[in-house]
Amino acid sequence: MNAHILVVDDSTVIIEILTNILSLQGYAVESCNDGQSGWDRLVAGNERGIPKPDLVLLDLNMPNVDGLTLLRRLRADERFALLPVIILTGETDSDTRIQALEAGANDYLSKPVQAVEMLARVKTILNWKLAERIQQRKMVHLIEAGRVLMSTLDLDSVLQRVMQIATIEMNAEGTSIWLRNPDETLECRGASGHNSERMLGIRIETGRGIAGWVVEHKQAILVPNAQTDPRLERKVDEQTQFHTRDIIAVPLIVRGASIGVLEATNKKQGQFSPTDLAWMEALAPTAAAAIANARLFQTLRQRGIQLKAQNEELDAFADTVAHDLKIPLSSVIGFAETLKEIHDELSEQELDHYLNLIAQGGRKMSNIIDELLLLARVRKTEVKLEPLDMASIVAEATQRLANMIEKSQAEITAPEVWPLVLGHGSWVEEVWVNYISNALKYGGQPPRVELGFGARAAYPNSPPQPNGRTATPDGKICFWVRDNGRGLTPEAQAQLYTPFTRLERDRAEGHGLGLSIVQRIVDKLGGQVGIESTVGKGSVFTFTLTSVSSA
Repeated sequence: MNAHILVVDDSTVIIEILTNILSLQGYAVESCNDGQSGWDRLVAGNERGIPKPDLVLLDLNMPNVDGLTLLRRLRADERFALLPVIILTGETDSDTRIQALEAGANDYLSKPVQAVEMLARVKTILNWKLAERIQQRKMVHLIEAGRVLMSTLDLDSVLQRVMQIATIEMNAEGTSIWLRNPDETLECRGASGHNSERMLGIRIETGRGIAGWVVEHKQAILVPNAQTDPRLERKVDEQTQFHTRDIIAVPLIVRGASIGVLEATNKKQGQFSPTDLAWMEALAPTAAAAIANARLFQTLRQRGIQLKAQNEELDAFADTVAHDLKIPLSSVIGFAETLKEIHDELSEQELDHYLNLIAQGGRKMSNIIDELLLLARVRKTEVKLEPLDMASIVAEATQRLANMIEKSQAEITAPEVWPLVLGHGSWVEEVWVNYISNALKYGGQPPRVELGFGARAAYPNSPPQPNGRTATPDGKICFWVRDNGRGLTPEAQAQLYTPFTRLERDRAEGHGLGLSIVQRIVDKLGGQVGIESTVGKGSVFTFTLTSVSSA
């Protein structure tokens, strides 16, 4: 929209000349022939909602209300206090001009007015006013941005809103947010623009690239020609196929510590300016605070979930101690007291029977305690992942279950060659022991147990696949144990990995700890557990580990 100029002068000739000159430059011109009519025009326009002029050219010497009087009225009224005014005067003495400037004039022009000089001064004043409006608009947007950013504690939402605000205000082709990880790497956690999905998850070392430099130095930077800057991380440009021309990067600082970087890349028109840099620096503290709050909330929420799970485990633990552990303990005490009272009356055969029952109860309690200790140990212990000899681990697991296998007359099949994966040998052995023992307990009569591996499991309702020789796209290898049991309903499957839950208590012994131990071990090793089961067709229990070739 063209600027609107009001000319207030008692000379119709001057008004006509000024109107012609300004109109040729595209300005909209309105005129009044004395100070009072000029004031009336401004007041009436304001009351009717008509936009104020962008600039007033005001003659100093007019009858009734002169220019100086009108100027003082304008500056005393908050509606017009900031309205730009250029004084037109035929006076040559400096005192008059100084008096006008002291009254609040923005500039002055001597009559007769020179067209070139007038246009230059008008343009300067209007550009200043435009810049002021832009700055005011940006400040309003900053305040609104702060309100929006602080209205949510969801980290992904905060990151998206920060990038959206920066993209619009900076008129940028792309924006990104890099956050600092505990290992001191910078990770791209948010990106918008061309091929933004390729940027997500990229990591760079602190100090590397423009973002790394900004974090290390806690200093904002404007790079007008990024391709010539030695700090540019060219591998990122190549990987994302995003040609960086110019870039602004500002540190996200919370309580003196850099938590990350906000970047804007490639201004759509022209290049980023120092004004753009200043605006990004003004946005950064609000963005950093919002991100820090969201991350803290995310951490607290996760800790709350963990605490709830631990409390549930403690409740279940109390139930186990009160029931499963108390039952064999009661038996041991009961049989021991019986022997104390009637041992002289018992035959040697009866005595052996009672002693075996006492020993059996003791072993049962010992097994429960061992499982509880293992469950607690896995949570607290940190281990170094190493390549596993899976054939030896599986052999050791089946050897531990030899009596159970022989008693049930089970048939177990397994691959001759296993893939090389990363893990902790004794823990993975416990996984196999738990899965295989469950297959023996809940399998058919007799149990047929199939062990295997691949990119996925050979599920009961899917065609068998050869033991896999490829990992999943994320480098995981799936190991599985398939049984020929009754299968499980969806409701039963949902309870499987809950600590201290045991299914079909009438069919098999156990204390509900095995699968929760499996899940905790596999989680700690960076894998996942799973099950697919169909009633009447058996079940397949799975766990994944990272392939050595993809680590």
